[in-house]
Amino acid sequence: MKYFIKEYDTRFFAGVEFENGISNLKDMQNIPKLWDRLFGSELKRIQNQKEPNHFIGLKMYPFDFMETKTFDYYAMVETNGLIDPVQGIVTKKLKKGKYICFPTPFDKIKEEVQEIYDYMKQEKIKAHMGFDYEDYLTTEDYGKPGAILNFCLLLEEDVK
Repeated sequence: MKYFIKEYDTRFFAGVEFENGISNLKDMQNIPKLWDRLFGSELKRIQNQKEPNHFIGLKMYPFDFMETKTFDYYAMVETNGLIDPVQGIVTKKLKKGKYICFPTPFDKIKEEVQEIYDYMKQEKIKAHMGFDYEDYLTTEDYGKPGAILNFCLLLEEDVK
């Protein structure tokens, strides 16, 4: 399986949250509406955006994820630092560190994520299990089939 490792400094993002978390296929099918909301009315409300715009789909897993099977999802744009609070906009800080990134077809992301996690387990690649994200590339057109994104996870310190 193809991947690369990239080291990042601390990064900041702002965007919108899928209310009440994602717990089933119906919720997953509504994720595009969250992106529509970000691009439709919320993006212009986010100050201090990094140029060119860089977007991620951030998934955060609570400590009881294995029991609840519910996770939080955020559609976000990178900012140049912390931003002032804005109603309806959430901010997140991704910590400095090495991230493992798997180039993945956007239209096959649901299938590929499980394969990526299986591969990492098989290869004993240790990643922080609290979050992962879809890194949307500025060079791709996500309205067309075959567009590539990077599916990324923060590596633990003692990885091979």
